[in-house]
Amino acid sequence: MASSPAGALETRSYLRYTAETMRLYFLRHADALEGANDASRSLSPKGKKQSRALGRFLKRAGIRFDAAYTSPLVRARQTAAIVLETSGSADTAKLTLAEALLNESSDFEFTRWLKGLPEANHVLLVGHAPALAQRLSNLMGLRDADIVRLPKGGLACLEAEDRGEVTLKFLITPKALGV
Repeated sequence: MASSPAGALETRSYLRYTAETMRLYFLRHADALEGANDASRSLSPKGKKQSRALGRFLKRAGIRFDAAYTSPLVRARQTAAIVLETSGSADTAKLTLAEALLNESSDFEFTRWLKGLPEANHVLLVGHAPALAQRLSNLMGLRDADIVRLPKGGLACLEAEDRGEVTLKFLITPKALGV
């Protein structure tokens, strides 16, 4: 049976639908130096090492980000930049600052921002404790928001089908990477 142009459109629609699987990578910033001005605290040497190790892990796993968002705080921006560069995603994912990734953002603001993200398959979100882990817990439907803990430099991957139900795909820590 010969395929018709209508059949081709149905196939493309189906492929577009299956491409709507989105993976969100929640990354808590890596270890930072102490400082009086919280917003300008830089990564420590340990934090830079954690970020590079995570980037290498992602590269070995074949994960390339389509989009990357970070809290505007220095330590989060530095973590994101190192991970993108080391993972080989710096050329495919433009790093964008997002106020929604600050602890001060409400759950409502974060959810509204998240729902408004453009379509992408692999999205890096770099933020802070405790809000990042709480939002991760909320998305997974966990009643106890404190059940998930992300250490500094920890990364959790959620897969969302059509931006609906989510599944935790993996959680990796610097300790598991030998850092």
